[in-house]
Amino acid sequence: MKILTCSNSCPQWADGQLNPRSAGGLVPMLNALLAEHGGDWIFTAPPGGDLPESVTLDGGVTLHPMGLDEDLRRRHYDTVSIQLLLGLLHYMHDTSVEPVFDRELGEAWAGYETVNRLYAERLTGLSADTADELILINDPHLMLVPEFFTAGKKQRKSKLTYFLGTPWCEPDYFTVLPGPVRTRILESLLACDAVGFHAQRWTDAFAACCARFLPDAVIEGDTITHRGHVTRLVSEPFPLDVDVIDTMVEEPATASWTERLTRMADGRRVMVRADRIDLWKNMPRGFAAFEAALERSPELAETSWFLAVGTTPSRASARHLAYQKATEEAIRRVNDRFGTPDRPVATLLQPGKGRDSRNCVLAALLMSSAAIVNSTYDGLNLFAKEAAYLLDDSASLLVSANAGVHEQLAPFARTIDPFDIDQTSRVIEAALRTDTGSAGPADKRHALLRSETAEGWLKAVFPA
Repeated sequence: MKILTCSNSCPQWADGQLNPRSAGGLVPMLNALLAEHGGDWIFTAPPGGDLPESVTLDGGVTLHPMGLDEDLRRRHYDTVSIQLLLGLLHYMHDTSVEPVFDRELGEAWAGYETVNRLYAERLTGLSADTADELILINDPHLMLVPEFFTAGKKQRKSKLTYFLGTPWCEPDYFTVLPGPVRTRILESLLACDAVGFHAQRWTDAFAACCARFLPDAVIEGDTITHRGHVTRLVSEPFPLDVDVIDTMVEEPATASWTERLTRMADGRRVMVRADRIDLWKNMPRGFAAFEAALERSPELAETSWFLAVGTTPSRASARHLAYQKATEEAIRRVNDRFGTPDRPVATLLQPGKGRDSRNCVLAALLMSSAAIVNSTYDGLNLFAKEAAYLLDDSASLLVSANAGVHEQLAPFARTIDPFDIDQTSRVIEAALRTDTGSAGPADKRHALLRSETAEGWLKAVFPA
C-alpha cells in the first residue's frame, strides 16, 4: 500500500521524522498513517519559509511543500478558502451584504484555481497509478484538485478519496455560490471514488446539493453516479488517539498546568471549553449564556469558574479580530457583574500554539465539572471527544446539536441549541449545580473511543 495525500495543513518535522503527534485532527491522523505505511504528503508551505521542493524522512515518507507567493496565498487562502468557502460551509455569511461576486472575487477565484492546478500537477507527477495506491485529498482549500487530477484519464487504478473535515451546507444556502462555481465544485468532488465527512448529516447535505444542482446525478443509498462514474459517500469521524492522551496526561507539562489551574480555580467547580477562536465556535454566546445562568442563580458566581482555552487563527482576518474582541468584551462584562479583580468568574486563557497548549486543555478537563461545545456549526469538534475520554462520571458534557460529534456522543451529553442563550444557560446551570453528570459511565465512553483507530478510519474512507 502507498499513500499519497494533499492538504493545506502543514506538518512539522525534525531530525528525519514527523514531530510527535497530538491526540487528534487531520495532521496527527496523516502523521499516523504515513508512519505506518510511508508515502508522500503535499502541503502548503508556511509563509516566509525557504523549504526545498521535497524532504525525505525516515520510514519512506517524503514531504512536498508547495511554496506560494503572498499575492497567490492571499487570493487562494484568505479570500476564497477562508472567507468564501469556510464561511459558506459554516453558514457564516451575512447574506444581506456578502459575498459579492465582483471582479476582485473573480481574480481571487482564479488564484484558487491556480493553486489547485499546481497541487494536481504535483500529485500527477508522484502517482504511480497502481491498484494499491491510495490518494487522499483534504480540506476545502483543494476542492478543484480532483477535477484537474482526473482530467483526460479514462481509466484509473489508484483509489481517490476526498475528505472534508467541515460541515456541508444545505442546498438553499449553497446557492450563495454562482451556478458555474457550485456546479464545478460538485462535479470535481464526484470525480473521486469516495467523498467523506465526519457526520451523516453533512453527507446527506452534500447528496442533497448534488441532487438539486446536478440533474444528471443518480443518487442511490450511499452512492452517486454522475456521467458514468460512481462515488461512494462515507460518514466516518476522526478517531481520538487515546494512547497519546494517556501519555500526555502523565507529562510534566500537564502537572504544571494542573497546579496553575488549581490555583486559579480556587476551590470552585470548573466549566471548560477549548477552541481555536474561529467564528463558528460561538464563544460570545457561550459567555452570554453563562452570564444568564448567573443572573438566575447569583450564588453560582461564588462556586463556579468558566475557563476558555483559546488560540488565535494563524492568519486572522479583521472579522476574526473583531470576533475575539467581542469575546473578550463578553468576558469582561460577566466579570464586572459577578466577579472581582482577583477572582474572575470567567477567563480566556491563551497558552500559545505549541504542544504544551494541549497539556493545558487536558489538565483543565481532568479538574472540570463540565465541558461545553456550543459551536453554531462544526464539522466534528475533537475537544468534545477529549472531554468524553477524560471527564469523570460526575461531570457533564454539553454539546451543540450542530456539532458533527453530536451524532456520536449524544448518549453521553446534554444537547444545547447554540443559538438559544436561554436554553443553553439552563443547561449550564444544571451542570454546575449537580454532582450527577451527563457524561455517563467512563468505561462506556472509553470503550467507544478506544474502538476507533487511524487504520479503521482509513479502511472506511477507502471502501472496497
